[in-house]
This record gives sequence, structure tokens and C-alpha cells, in this order.
Amino acid sequence: MMAFLVFYAWLGWAGGVGRIGLAYDGLIETRTGLLLIDTALSGDWEAFRSALRHILLPAVILSFNSVAYISRMTRSFMLEQLSQEYIITARVKGLSNRRIVWGHAFRNIRVQLLTIVALAYGGLLEGAVLIETVFAWPGFGQYLTSSLLLGDMNAVMACVLLIGLIFVILNQISDVLYKVFDPRTR
Repeated sequence: MMAFLVFYAWLGWAGGVGRIGLAYDGLIETRTGLLLIDTALSGDWEAFRSALRHILLPAVILSFNSVAYISRMTRSFMLEQLSQEYIITARVKGLSNRRIVWGHAFRNIRVQLLTIVALAYGGLLEGAVLIETVFAWPGFGQYLTSSLLLGDMNAVMACVLLIGLIFVILNQISDVLYKVFDPRTR
């Protein structure tokens, strides 16, 4: 809410609520359902700028927590790998820092990082509920919130079940990708 107040109300940099400005609402022919692509395809660049201004703040707010978490964990994993003996041996052999970091250390943290990214994506789904409600975007989050406020418990249970199912599917995908990234698990 504070970011909305600062960047929309005080500075006027971001768009307000909704997916596009009121001047363009309903005037854009929807081919894909994605306003940035639809406005670009129609050639209406003012509407494109409006849609971009309206998507920028919600996207930044939604991704801020996940990016911070993934960055912190990546740094922690990399520092642990860079203190291993095989890295010291690679430095003594004269390998470049780029080769050591990307060729050796990063290769060994991919599996751990995959788990973190899968869990962070699930967190993005949870955050989307709040973002869609605050910015008045139509979607799954707004449906869940309105169902909760109206007392439609069947819809709420279905939404929670769907979010749980997505978490399970993401974990299954990350388990399958473990075998791709780590040959020891095959």
C-alpha cells in the first residue's frame, strides 16, 4: 500500500487501479488477453504505455520478496561452494574466476536453487491474491477474495485446493528436474 501511495499518488509514475487507464478500457480488441501484447498488436502506443504503467508496480511488488529470497539463498549457496577444496584447487591451477564460478560452483548449486525457485513460485501465487485485490485486477486472486467476502466456502475450498495442487505439481516438476541437473540421482 505504501508503494502504491508513493509511486501513484505522490509521484504519478505508476498507473492506478485496473489493468489499463479508464480512457482505454474496453477500446482495445483482445486477441490474447494480455493487454501489453494486444495494445502492441493494435499499434496503439498510448494504450501500450498505459498498460505498461499499470502492470509495472504490481509486478515489482509481487516479485520483490521472491527476488530477495532467491538472491540471498543463491549467495549463501555460492559462498558455501566457493569455500570448498576443489575451488581452491581450481584457483591454484589458474582457472579464471568466471570459469570457477559458472563452470564449477554454480553447477553444484543448481539442484538446491531449483527447490528455492519452485517454492518462491508458489509464494508468487499466494501474493497474487493480494495484488489482484489491491490493484483491482480481474483474476484468480480477486475471485478468491470476493468468494471469501461473500461466504462462498465451496469456491474458497476449490481455490485453496487448486493452489495446493499447483504446489504439488511444482514440487513434482522440481523432482523430475533434479534428475536432469544432478546425474547422481539417476
